[in-house]
Amino acid sequence: MEHHMSEDDTRRLDKDIHVRAHFDRMTRTYLLTVLSDELIEEHRNGDAGHTSEPLARLLAWCQRRPLIEQYAVKAESDGTFRLIRFTGRRGDRPLYVGDERFSTLQEARHGAFLRHISDLTEK
Repeated sequence: MEHHMSEDDTRRLDKDIHVRAHFDRMTRTYLLTVLSDELIEEHRNGDAGHTSEPLARLLAWCQRRPLIEQYAVKAESDGTFRLIRFTGRRGDRPLYVGDERFSTLQEARHGAFLRHISDLTEK
């Protein structure tokens, strides 16, 4: 059974995309004002249960990004960790992000965090 979108459905989706894009721009603007070496160091030191509000907001932004813009950590057979990205297409294997290997899960998570920051500051 095929379902064709009505003109109202299409308009609603267009508005949703516009609102999400506006919210993302506002969030990015805020995050750029609080981004600092201290905030990055707070994440590197890693007390996940007690983060500052700016770090919590930055982490929430990282988690809300579309799947193809997020990073994941993959454990390798040699005990190291690498960063991967998903393609967003069912059946496609994730892609490695760079050649860097991390010795601990925390280091790999921080590496993913730094990638998100790079994405934030480049746009």
